[in-house]
Amino acid sequence: MSWPANHDDAGAGRHVFLVEMDAGPDALLRVLGPFALLGARVTGLDLTDRDSRLDLRIEARGLATPLADHLGRKLRALPSVRAVGQGWIS
Repeated sequence: MSWPANHDDAGAGRHVFLVEMDAGPDALLRVLGPFALLGARVTGLDLTDRDSRLDLRIEARGLATPLADHLGRKLRALPSVRAVGQGWIS
């Protein structure tokens, strides 16, 4: 499946993803991988270590809403991910 260019689209904006995942040595890289594959520009990260889990807040630009929704589904499908919340910010 090919995606149209995301950057500078009229529907593109800033999206926030809140990801709760199992702690592991490569957990952060696994979660960030889909952002790179879909051409999102990550503009903010906040990681909180909670012993056996990690809470990650990711802000990304350049995603049209359908692509951001697709990214959310890809994140939810990752084995180490427990939950994903997402939204759009102006």
